[in-house]
Amino acid sequence: MSVQLRPRDAIVAVNHRCNTFCVMCDIWSKPDRNELPPEFYHRLPTSLTNINVSGGEPFMRDDIPEIVAVFRQRLGEPRIVFSTNGVLTEKIVKQVTEMRKHGAIAVRVSIDGLGDMHDRIRNHKGAFEKAIGTVEELKRSGLDDVGIACTGSKDNPGALGDVKRLAEQLGVDYVSSVVHSSEVYFGDQGDMVPRDPDTRADLVAIATKQLRSTRPKDWFRAYYTDGMIDYIDGKPRREPCTAAVDHIHVDHRGIVYPCNILNRPLGDLKESTWEEIEAASTTPEVLSAVSGCPIQCWMSCTVAPGMKRKPHVPLKWVVGRWLAGARPRNGKP
Repeated sequence: MSVQLRPRDAIVAVNHRCNTFCVMCDIWSKPDRNELPPEFYHRLPTSLTNINVSGGEPFMRDDIPEIVAVFRQRLGEPRIVFSTNGVLTEKIVKQVTEMRKHGAIAVRVSIDGLGDMHDRIRNHKGAFEKAIGTVEELKRSGLDDVGIACTGSKDNPGALGDVKRLAEQLGVDYVSSVVHSSEVYFGDQGDMVPRDPDTRADLVAIATKQLRSTRPKDWFRAYYTDGMIDYIDGKPRREPCTAAVDHIHVDHRGIVYPCNILNRPLGDLKESTWEEIEAASTTPEVLSAVSGCPIQCWMSCTVAPGMKRKPHVPLKWVVGRWLAGARPRNGKP
């Protein structure tokens, strides 16, 4: 059966170089300075409404405001969220302030532990203080949509809970994830997946608090957080993936993938229009590759589009957990 690829969400990696040396990512060890000019991004599919701008470290580029201007010319008013390590505080605040003159911007600063733990994970002395400084300066500049993202790995047990409490103290949003492997993005990180009791307990506690929140957004986040427990436990993905159909990953070379995990290129936007890529990709092979993906990932970039498509699935889970006493799992959180 043929399907139309009308992605609304995308990760757009604008470079492939980084100024930190994270243990759970190989991008820094394989830098590529061949970066596409801002005008290239006129080739993105017009169906996109939500773009996560990533890298590498995206703010190592000097022309980020020009790239975002192209996003807006091409797509109207998409939600634009930057993922950054927060090291280049002054440059980040300056560029975000410039971009905010023309529309909303969101920023998520990666912090993977408190103090020395974060510096060790990032292999960058002073990275924690710089990241916190970026969060604080962005808030001081008037940016409302700022948050912290934490990635759990075998090297930072207990960090997911610690960083969530830090985000609450700073009054900013918080998102969590766990390490994944990817041939096209992070590299082979199979031995970095956290399977320790501290990380699992953190995820249960976070999901429990989200379930008991009065905000519907947190209920959906509880479903996502609970799914991470399944992932680290080695269980199958709890719902079908809609990568390629609802979400794409555009790498720094312009090659389009269903997501940042599956090494199944859909096409090259330097050589083809999105419409040509879509026409060539509306085949059963694409869906078969996605459904048969051996990674069985559980990442917000592909989970969120599925929840938007079928919100009754997480809502049914939420109601079931409320009936069970608002606990995502049996036993104490």
